[in-house]
Amino acid sequence: MAEVKNVRRAALDVLMRMEKEQGEGYSNRLVDSAISKHGFDGADRALLSQLVSGVTERRITLDYIISKFSRSPLSKLDSDALCLLRMGIYQLRYLDRIPQHAAVNETVNLARSRSRGFINAILRSYLRTDSIKFPEKPDDLRLSVTYSAPRELCAKFISIFGAVESEKILASYLDAPALTLRVNTLKTTRDELISILEAEGFECIPTTTSPYGIRVTGSGLPTAIREGLCFVQDESSQISSLVLDPKAGDVLLDACACPGGKSFSAAMLMENKGSITSRDLHASKLPLISSGAERLGISIIKTEERDSSLPTDKKYTKIICDVPCSGLGVAAKKTEIKYRSLSENAELPPLQYSILAAVSKSLEVGGVLVYSTCTILPEENENVVDKFLSEHTNFEAVPFKVGEHNAPSGKLTLLPTAEHDGFFILKITKKSN
Repeated sequence: MAEVKNVRRAALDVLMRMEKEQGEGYSNRLVDSAISKHGFDGADRALLSQLVSGVTERRITLDYIISKFSRSPLSKLDSDALCLLRMGIYQLRYLDRIPQHAAVNETVNLARSRSRGFINAILRSYLRTDSIKFPEKPDDLRLSVTYSAPRELCAKFISIFGAVESEKILASYLDAPALTLRVNTLKTTRDELISILEAEGFECIPTTTSPYGIRVTGSGLPTAIREGLCFVQDESSQISSLVLDPKAGDVLLDACACPGGKSFSAAMLMENKGSITSRDLHASKLPLISSGAERLGISIIKTEERDSSLPTDKKYTKIICDVPCSGLGVAAKKTEIKYRSLSENAELPPLQYSILAAVSKSLEVGGVLVYSTCTILPEENENVVDKFLSEHTNFEAVPFKVGEHNAPSGKLTLLPTAEHDGFFILKITKKSN
């Protein structure tokens, strides 16, 4: 087993690289690389992942706390000293199982000699302080410091959802998301799968809206995934498949398919009868779909490398149009998303509209298309689909109800919670050519 200090050193290396090279999902790739490089397993692997993910998701809060004890502005600190202070404060504030003296000493020992006294003083000053007073007003600053989200994102949410609902959304980003599985009904039932999972030591809670989902807690990944009895799919994504309601014999297009969950769910609802074209812009991603389909026993999926913003002549009875988006409904799973500047999202609505407009040409008259995103911003959701419907009068929104969710306008926004991701769903049909 690796020494704990080496785990902290590896965490520091990852965090320092992230300071220089930001990117979606980047922390996960760096953590996986560090685990492989050092051969971490068990508790060491868990501690490395916890330190990197925890410091990343709490970065703004940690920086606020550090600023209360540092005489120098954080922008003037060496990057390694700042990362070490974040690691130290994170352990002291959020990880009860690590003794305070160990958190302080191991953090100081990783510092360069010129920084050790400074880091030691900050950490010990924090320990001597009864509480840190966070800002109470204005709401965007309060939410930013409390929930470690950029102030511009907090202000954006408040303008859309109000302060109370925004606080719930931002709080959900800090909840450890449950692993949600979609039962493979080609091979088993939900009740049977629950019995298998519980025998393996997992705790299972059936999802409330989807009749095919199970939220799972426990150590490691269930062997049922490898055996093709289920696959990982959030309940919100399962709901979008239920709204589409594919049937046996349908000719279906999944326009932006990777990694394939919606294609798999559709195939199961179709009883593996009919055909599914699972399309993606990047050929390198398509083997994920092919291998997943093989593991699940699905034979009706054909993959296709293609830009879905370019129309084709082929017609389909059902279309899944799950477009690229800002991902602000899944920030609990991909922490870096919430730190992106909102200006980076400006190019998304035109792309989303172009994909929807192009694939809609491939829908048969009387066919059904479901447009979806894993974001909650109106400019990527309502604004895009409202523009489409106003400019394509041969399409109309279809009211739907799924579980407790009623969408008389044909549009449904699911805000992120501890149970499921944030998601947007539109259901439309083609009235004429």
